[in-house]
Amino acid sequence: MRRRRRKQRGAKPTGKLRITSMMDILTVLLLFLLKSFVADGENMTPAPGVELPKSTSTESTEASLVVAISENDLTVGGEPVTQVSQLIQSDRMLVVELAARLDAAWEKREHIAAAKGETVDEPGQVTIQGDREIPFEVLQKVMFTCQQSGYGNISLAVIQNS
Repeated sequence: MRRRRRKQRGAKPTGKLRITSMMDILTVLLLFLLKSFVADGENMTPAPGVELPKSTSTESTEASLVVAISENDLTVGGEPVTQVSQLIQSDRMLVVELAARLDAAWEKREHIAAAKGETVDEPGQVTIQGDREIPFEVLQKVMFTCQQSGYGNISLAVIQNS
């Protein structure tokens, strides 16, 4: 019994696990995965109630302001702006409520650029998520309003046909 205790007391301490190199490997792996996900463009989730049309286009989307047109509502950045039924009944090409929201977003963009010490030279970018069943006149009015509000780069969101 005494011999066992002596062996236990005199036993050399076991080595500790060094995880520094393992952490380095995991960090490099994480950075690689993040870079590969970012390089593919922005993955866009359609707004609720919007069924996007299919396309064979292979271009990826860029981060931009999203205007969604469902069967019933028109939203900007997820916030409701007006009803689609009002757009259909209106004879005016300019959607006043949408123009007000886009102007507010433009002012916010200019404010952020001024805080960074930059100027806003290029036209604004907007992505329109239009339900595949909306009338063309509604899409035309939304695109016209975006153009009039300074958002000249207009993209239409679609689902890539495989």
